[in-house]
Amino acid sequence: MSNRTIYDALIAAGLTQEGACGLMGNMMAESTMKSNIAQRGMTSLSDEAYTEAADGGVIDFANDAVGYGLCQWTFSPRKADLLDYSKSMGVSVGNEAMQVQFCLRELQQDFPFVLMTLRSSNSLWDCTRVVCEKYENPAVWNTNARFQYAQQFFNEFAGSNALAAEHAQLVTDTNVGHTAEAAQDVCPVFPPDPSVLVIQMVMAYNGYWDKPDGYKTAEFFAALRTFTDDMEKC
Repeated sequence: MSNRTIYDALIAAGLTQEGACGLMGNMMAESTMKSNIAQRGMTSLSDEAYTEAADGGVIDFANDAVGYGLCQWTFSPRKADLLDYSKSMGVSVGNEAMQVQFCLRELQQDFPFVLMTLRSSNSLWDCTRVVCEKYENPAVWNTNARFQYAQQFFNEFAGSNALAAEHAQLVTDTNVGHTAEAAQDVCPVFPPDPSVLVIQMVMAYNGYWDKPDGYKTAEFFAALRTFTDDMEKC
């Protein structure tokens, strides 16, 4: 496959142009779009050797905590599902087309709010952010870097229309958003801002982290937004 083929597959699955590019921007940040990549520093095997060992059952692929593939799947149950899915398809766990379909299946089954956003939103920033924070959930929410990758994909595959100019205005640096929307959204990502800590406490008190993704409704996030508006601005 190519980046264009991945983009076309995501569009065919019902994602908006922004949704497809936002997801791909995250993939680029995670794996440089290399489907057989094993997390450096976590294994001494080459990508090819690691993939062969996983396919052959030589390593404990599911439980070794090595990030793998386009989305750098790391969590044990998700890696186990990825390996099982590849076997059911009769292909290597490093197969790119299979991983794209597995990603879409995960979104549908386990991350419906994320998929809903990717299928409905025309905000490249929102699509990039929701994948980073809710689907990938990396140790560091480097949303700005992921957004810039998403912008590059948008310019390449969807940027021939007038929306490209609009999206270009959303580029942010690590401190201040280029627009009011981006500035408002970037700021809460970086602790230890006091309002962030309070929000996290409120979310924990309301059992947010234990709720299935489908229950994390737009109304819930709207309530959080109202709460933050009453807090000291970051």
